[in-house]
Amino acid sequence: MRSSINILERITLSKKRRALETLLIVPEMRPLEPPKRARVDYKPTDKKSKYKSSGHLLDQRLKSHYPKDNQLDLFTVLQETTINEIKAKGDVAITEIVEGIKLSSSEQKVVDSLSKLLYDKSQTKDPKKDNYYTGNKNYRMVDYGKGKAKSPSLAFTLYELTKEYKGEERVGGKDLETVRGILGELDQRNFLLRYIEKTYKKEGGYKESEIEGFYRLIKILTITERDYDKKDIMLSSKEETTIQLNPIFISQIDSKYILYPEDINRRTMIAYGGKKVSIEALTLRDYLIRDLSSKIYKREIVLDRLYYQLSEKSMRAGRKKRVKEHTAKAIETCKNLGLIDSFKIETAATGEPKIIFTLNKEWE
Repeated sequence: MRSSINILERITLSKKRRALETLLIVPEMRPLEPPKRARVDYKPTDKKSKYKSSGHLLDQRLKSHYPKDNQLDLFTVLQETTINEIKAKGDVAITEIVEGIKLSSSEQKVVDSLSKLLYDKSQTKDPKKDNYYTGNKNYRMVDYGKGKAKSPSLAFTLYELTKEYKGEERVGGKDLETVRGILGELDQRNFLLRYIEKTYKKEGGYKESEIEGFYRLIKILTITERDYDKKDIMLSSKEETTIQLNPIFISQIDSKYILYPEDINRRTMIAYGGKKVSIEALTLRDYLIRDLSSKIYKREIVLDRLYYQLSEKSMRAGRKKRVKEHTAKAIETCKNLGLIDSFKIETAATGEPKIIFTLNKEWE
């Protein structure tokens, strides 16, 4: 997809990005007002064209582990049943297990697309009904945490999912195969989920339910439907993909959710200036959207902590320069999206450089 930004604007943005990269790599300890951006303006015809995505799902994706926090060793806090489950599945070395949902940029785009299709193909009007946000196939009750939970079932064509993934109406065979491959890889992966569902009571107080386990995000089954006449002659054949989603996709979605524009994938690619959006840009986007959802309009974070937030794996691999460069591009992307009004870099109380984002209260 071609960006709406013309060639001259691309050159200007490239110069600004280099300046921002330099700033993040060797930050000056003074307030900084960034150059004005070539902003991509979006004016949806329907201001209600948004969909809900689980707040718990986003929280698990944004989990990061900053070395200076001196956190306890993960396997000293896990339940024994969870440790045994991880050992039994054995698809990843136990020393490589990390808490949360760590995805590649392409996997994240597929998960975003599945969340959008779940909205499109579910009953989303009445939270009191049993089929609220459960997909267009019969949901299943599965073991989850210490009890049972609804697992949505979602049926769609690969073409539908690929259109969401690309943010375009027209897709080709290569695109379909790419998305099919990403789905297959996700189907084989397990993630360590740990979070608490908090339910508030009418009379005051609240109830907590602890969720912990080593789970798949999706379980896929491809079904081909054939229609025959009375003489057993096939009239039509339609391949449909059915996916069973992890309960976290709808965990407390009636009360703890994030609102995304329906065209968030397309917007992000235009703001980034290309189809292959980095995981740092996707993560910063979601990090700031979560703040806006909580009515937080100013976010301060130490730069080093931000690098771990956006790309913990690369930071632990000693690729800090790469992370800084990708962080600069991520900030530029979020400015083009209209999420960030301004930012500046100052000195934190610890003496470290920190970045202060001022967010756009009117973003939609």
